[in-house]
Amino acid sequence: MDDDLQNLQDDPAPPSSRKKKNAALKAKKKRPPSWLVWGVSVLFLSFALTIIFSFLTEVAIKNSPAAICVVVLLVLLVLNISCDVLANAIISCKPEAFHSMASNKIKGAKRAVSFCRNASKLGSIFADVIGDICGIVSGAAGTALVVHIALAGDSVAELITSILVSAIIGALTVGGKALFKHFAIKFNKQIVFGFAKFTTFFKREK
Repeated sequence: MDDDLQNLQDDPAPPSSRKKKNAALKAKKKRPPSWLVWGVSVLFLSFALTIIFSFLTEVAIKNSPAAICVVVLLVLLVLNISCDVLANAIISCKPEAFHSMASNKIKGAKRAVSFCRNASKLGSIFADVIGDICGIVSGAAGTALVVHIALAGDSVAELITSILVSAIIGALTVGGKALFKHFAIKFNKQIVFGFAKFTTFFKREK
C-alpha cells in the first residue's frame, strides 16, 4: 500500500495523461518500420511514374517520324543525366553550407537544408527511381526508332541498327553520368541551392 502511494506521489501526471501516453506508445509500437514504409512508397511511386512516362512516350512516338523519336530519346537522356547530377549534388552537399543563408532568410536556403538532411531519400528518388524509369522508357523509344530505320532495309540492317541504337543510348547515358558527376560534386552547393530556389515557385517555404 505504501509502495503504491509512493508511486502515485512520484508520478505527477494525472491518470488521463498517463492513459494517453500509454495509448501513444502502443500506437507507436504497432506502426510498421520506417524502412518498410519507405520501400513500399518507392514501389508505388515507381509504378505510377513508369505508367506516366510510358504513356507520354507512347503518345509522342506512335506513328511519328524518326525525328520525333530522336527528340524523345534526347529528352529522356537529358532528364536521366540531370536527375543523376542532382542526386550526386544533394548527397555530397552538407546542410551546414546553407545555415547562414537560412538565418538571413534567403529564399530557397531552408529548402536546401531540408534537401541535404533527406539526401539519401532524395538521391534514391532522383538517381534510382527516375533514372531507371528513363532508362527503361528510352529502350522503348529506341525500339521505335529502330523500326523506322529498319523499314527501309533488310533483316541484317535491322539487326545492326538495333545493336547500334542500343549501344549509343547506353554510351550516352553512362558516359553522360560519368562526365557530369565531377561537376555535380564540385558545384554541389550551387546546384542544390538553385534547385531549392526553383521549387519555391511551386511551394513556398514554411
